[in-house]
Amino acid sequence: MDLNALNVFITLYKSGSTQRAAKLLGRSQSFVSKVLAQLREELNDPLFIRTANGLQPTSYADKIAPKIQSSIEQINIALEPEYFDPKNLQYITVHIGEPLAVMMGKALIETIRRETNAVIELRQWRKTSNDGLIEGSIDIGIQTLKDRPQQLYQKKIASGYGSLGGNLEGEFVKLIVDDLNEYVELYRAFDEKRNPTIIVDNYMVQQELLKNNYSYQFNLESNGAHKNLAVDLAIITSAARRHEAKIVWLSELCQKVILEAVNNKNKI
Repeated sequence: MDLNALNVFITLYKSGSTQRAAKLLGRSQSFVSKVLAQLREELNDPLFIRTANGLQPTSYADKIAPKIQSSIEQINIALEPEYFDPKNLQYITVHIGEPLAVMMGKALIETIRRETNAVIELRQWRKTSNDGLIEGSIDIGIQTLKDRPQQLYQKKIASGYGSLGGNLEGEFVKLIVDDLNEYVELYRAFDEKRNPTIIVDNYMVQQELLKNNYSYQFNLESNGAHKNLAVDLAIITSAARRHEAKIVWLSELCQKVILEAVNNKNKI
């Protein structure tokens, strides 16, 4: 079976649309549809059922997709040149959760810049960042460790925790972090009576409000001693790309910056 056809299958499986798959592959939609028709005939299964929400994989497609993706990954590793030089990179994209972007974004950019002149795009983590990692438009994510799509690989690097800070005589401010606490009140695990009267989704605004109000502030640590309002920090990559030379190199740099931020915090 043609390896290109299997690549089309995996891209369709991830994207759920012949149109999106064609865009990701840089081919026409008719080409993707033709390959899908051939695969259906060769595998004797419809593979995808068209629904109002896009293409839904059959149980057979769900069964074979992880195996095919793993096989493609191993083939790509085998064919990848042994020599890797970050100076040859053109573009690097990292999505990082707030407030981590403020705490270590500058250090991360400076660390990457010392090794390459590539364009560095550092963006705030959003829910859509999961999809970007899977599709390959994002190289690395730095966010909390939690349940995510099976196409993503997560590696725990450090821990963080929340502690009250600011003017306790003022109002309680809640900082919303996308893909973390939009719909949950993490602090209720040990303080059921507290209710926020000001809600913001910008770390710098929260910090300004602390002059007259109070909030839970994020702190870094390495030993997980604070259990009440603790979160684990992870480097997140596409499972299919985790062994790629670029991703391995970038992951190591991100881990270095995170651990340095933890050590610096512990010295304060």
